[in-house]
Amino acid sequence: MKHTNVLLYLTRGFLIAAVILLPTSVMAGSPWQWQTSLRIMEEENYMYMPASVEFDTKNERYYVVDTGRNRLVSFDRKGKVLSAFTADFQLKSPFDMARLDNGTLWVVEKGRNSLTFIDVPNRKRIPRVVKDGGRLVFPDRIAASEGKLYVLDRSSGQVLRLNDKLAVEQRYGCSDCTFGLVDFVIVNGSVWALEPRDRKVFRFNDDGSVAEEIPLGGKLEFPVSLAVEPSGIMYILDRHQNKVLVYDKYGNFSYSFLGPGQANDELYFPRQIRIDPWGQLCIVDEGNGRVAIYRQ
Repeated sequence: MKHTNVLLYLTRGFLIAAVILLPTSVMAGSPWQWQTSLRIMEEENYMYMPASVEFDTKNERYYVVDTGRNRLVSFDRKGKVLSAFTADFQLKSPFDMARLDNGTLWVVEKGRNSLTFIDVPNRKRIPRVVKDGGRLVFPDRIAASEGKLYVLDRSSGQVLRLNDKLAVEQRYGCSDCTFGLVDFVIVNGSVWALEPRDRKVFRFNDDGSVAEEIPLGGKLEFPVSLAVEPSGIMYILDRHQNKVLVYDKYGNFSYSFLGPGQANDELYFPRQIRIDPWGQLCIVDEGNGRVAIYRQ
């Protein structure tokens, strides 16, 4: 009887430990472990269809574009909600944002087809329409680097670099691509962009020419976003598989992790993947109304 009680005690202890370790143990095979999630727990106020995340290194903050509720929500590094900004309820389907070093924000408002300048302290909001020659630009993704704005034009499938007057000063595209570019990041001063149909990543020179064309192996179904480490390791977010597929700098498949669902190690129609300034992977999990953060 004594041995039976000891066995039951050890078994119960093992099960409790397994439950506690569940968020990490189910990530077996991947070095990434769930760290926290940016989310609003109140049911009447939860984020609805978040589309992108941006970072403030100096103040150690995250900004999440909450498209469904027409607002920008800020969090501290531990995931605590700091504030929600609606520009007096004037934002219309915000989709992505970039923060310049001087603290000003640029927001893609798909509801207005505009790049909107946001001056938070002075509560100013100025929508701007961008044209490439006489052609209207349809902003999709946006990023900032060294004081310059880069915009993905969803009509042409090109990344455009803009000058201070929002005029196009450089284009990054692939003339023989089947579909066009759907996402991009800037790493080590270079534009890296994802082409979903041909399953390729392009790295561009500053003059817009293609420096590298990297075919991706593995079993991609619907790639929508990419993140790239300075070493060239690439993370491709697959929206239909609800997975992250990892590749070396040559495009060789290494491993995948995550899967469909609502747990911490699961995604539901994710929208974007980025690496934050602290080396963590941030995945905008649209269907679950959160941004999941993982670290090694």
